[in-house]
Amino acid sequence: MFGRRLGLLAVAMLVVSACDDSTSEPEPGTVTYTVQVSNEQFKVRVTDSEVIAKLDARMAAGSEGVIIGSLARGHGGYNQPWGWHLEAETVDAVDMSIELCDGRPSLVQDDLDYWIDTVRSYCPWGAKVIAKSE
Repeated sequence: MFGRRLGLLAVAMLVVSACDDSTSEPEPGTVTYTVQVSNEQFKVRVTDSEVIAKLDARMAAGSEGVIIGSLARGHGGYNQPWGWHLEAETVDAVDMSIELCDGRPSLVQDDLDYWIDTVRSYCPWGAKVIAKSE
C-alpha cells in the first residue's frame, strides 16, 4: 500500500512540475516578443517562422496591429507578472479580429476565468511589438 501511494505521489509531482510557471528555456527556434498595448506590456513566444517574420516586420516598421492567440493559465515561464499566456503555436499577427477578444493585458488578468473559459483567445488591436529575444 505504501509503495502504491509513493508511486501516485511521484506521478502527481511530475504533473505539477510539467505545469510549473518557473522561468523555462524556450525550444530552439522559439522567439519571445514583448508587446505593448495601451502603456501595458505582455510577452508572447512564437514558434512559427512565418509569424516570426510578420512580428519582425511590425517591430521594424514600428506599426501597431492585431496579435492573436489562444489563452492559457499561468505565465508560461515568460509572461510575468500576468497569470496567463498565449500558447506559442497559436500566436499570429493578423489584419483584423472580432472585438470580443480585444483589450489590455490587465483586463484579461482582472477577469481571468471569463477570458480563458469563455473568450478563450486574446487579440489586442493596437498591439505594438517593442522587443525581441531569442
